[in-house]
Amino acid sequence: MRSPPIGQAEIEIRIGEHLDELLELWWAEQGAAKIRDLDLIAAALPFSIDQTLRVLDLCCGPGDVGRAVQRRFPKATVDGVDRDPFLTSIRQGVNGRSRAKGETFVRDLNDLDWQSDLSPPYDAIAIANALHWFTHQRAREILADGFGLIRQGGAIIMVEPTLPECAFREGFKTWKSTQPARYSQDNWLRFWSRANQLLGYDHTKLLGQRGAKRIGEEMSVAGWVGLLSEVGFVSADVLLRDADEVLIGAIRP
Repeated sequence: MRSPPIGQAEIEIRIGEHLDELLELWWAEQGAAKIRDLDLIAAALPFSIDQTLRVLDLCCGPGDVGRAVQRRFPKATVDGVDRDPFLTSIRQGVNGRSRAKGETFVRDLNDLDWQSDLSPPYDAIAIANALHWFTHQRAREILADGFGLIRQGGAIIMVEPTLPECAFREGFKTWKSTQPARYSQDNWLRFWSRANQLLGYDHTKLLGQRGAKRIGEEMSVAGWVGLLSEVGFVSADVLLRDADEVLIGAIRP
């Protein structure tokens, strides 16, 4: 994304008194199933709740995944990486109020040096609805990078959009059309309109176009599991599958 016309320190000042409002709008934009997904991501991490964990939240946005992990694992330190200085400013502000442990890094995962300044090894990596924005090759490279950041015996938990294999796709799409929609365009507009108002410029114009070759919603569950296996993860398991997405866990051997 292009750089904002103001620095991150100024972004934090402009939104500082509106963090709760922005989070409420964000949660509405993310859909009703988001709370369930966050709870499962945290619950699925295969560690004792009194363990001092180090977790990396990739494409962390405003930090929902990390805070869910820290609610279950009070001693956890969660670092977050995201390209958007506005969303990371929300994370910084909310985590600062609760004194949540962990650093925030503004990095674009399309950059080969996105890992700079991180402090591996991590016990776990969490990725929520991020890899589908990349090409198949780049998503594989990011997972390979993640593999290198996790200690032996550590875990990765990822949530991504998915479709069935071609043989089952037509019937699945028919069934899906009868299910409640996860996302609402109106809720998306409410969140970003308020964000733009507080920031004083159109932040959405900086986000860039969606790549034509990105994965999108076209990867099957087997495809996601296959990517994890290709880079070395084992014991990949589907922990949840619904009309829109799949939640998968795997271990670094």
